[in-house]
Amino acid sequence: MRREKPALLSGQALKLKWVGAAVGIIVALASVVVWFTWPQETTLTDILLESGYYENIPPTTLSGPGTINTVEFLSNGKVALHPTCDVTPELLVGKVQKSETIGRDLKQVLEKELSVSGDVREKLQAAADISQISSIHLKLENTKVLLVTDETLLVARDALLKGRCQDAVELNVSNGGLVCQTRAVLEADVLYEIEYNDKVAIGEHAQLTAEVAGKLNLDASEGSTNRVSGRQLFYGVKLASNPILGSSASDQPQKCLKTPLFIWSLKKRYWRKLQ
Repeated sequence: MRREKPALLSGQALKLKWVGAAVGIIVALASVVVWFTWPQETTLTDILLESGYYENIPPTTLSGPGTINTVEFLSNGKVALHPTCDVTPELLVGKVQKSETIGRDLKQVLEKELSVSGDVREKLQAAADISQISSIHLKLENTKVLLVTDETLLVARDALLKGRCQDAVELNVSNGGLVCQTRAVLEADVLYEIEYNDKVAIGEHAQLTAEVAGKLNLDASEGSTNRVSGRQLFYGVKLASNPILGSSASDQPQKCLKTPLFIWSLKKRYWRKLQ
C-alpha cells in the first residue's frame, strides 16, 4: 500500500506548538526561582553576607576598624582575623566613627531570633549532657556600625608599617598569608536563649547553661537559668579591598575581597539545598 506523506503543520497548529514550548520554559524558570527563594532557616551568616559583611569567627573585641590583620577565609563567606600588628589606643582616638543607624530592615532582622550556625553547634557537641538541649537561638541587640574613613586607613597604615609590624607583615605574606586592614565592623550584644528537654530537671538548667557559656566563651546571664550573653562583640567585618604587600609580593596580589558577597550568599543557598 502506498504511504501518504505527513501533512505539514497548519499555521494554527505550529503556533500552538511554540506557545506550549514557551510555557514549558517559563514554568522551568519559575521553578528555579522558587527553588532559590523558598523560605529557609535564616542564620546570622546569611544576613551578614546579604548586608555586605563577612561573619567574624569567633566574634571578639579585637581587630576593629583601622587594625592590620592576617585574614583566613573560611567556608561559606566567614573569616577569621589574626591580629598582625599592635595598635596603640592613641592612634585611632577620635577617628572611629560609630553609627547606631544600621538600616531599619537589617536591625529588625538581627534583633529577631536566629538559628545558630554550624560553628556554634560544633562547640556545643563537646559539652556535657548537650543532648539535653532541645534548641538554642541567638539574638543580637544594641547593634552598631563602627568604621573609619579611607584617610584614616592610610594614616594608620603609614604609622604602623615599620619595625616589628613590617617584619610581621613580611613573615605572613612570605608564608602565603593575606594581610588586610579592617574598614568597618558590626558591633552587637549577643543573647543565646536555650530550651531544654522536658526530662531535664529545672534545678539542672543553671549548671547546663554555665557549661554552654564556657564553650562559647561568654557569660551566663544573671537572674536567668537559660540565657548566655556577651557585650560589644564584633560579629560582622568589612575589609579594605587592597591588601598590605610585602617587599617580595607578586605582580598580581590577592584582593581582600576574594568573592563578591552576594555570590557567597547564593552559594550558601545552593549548598543547603543539596544537603
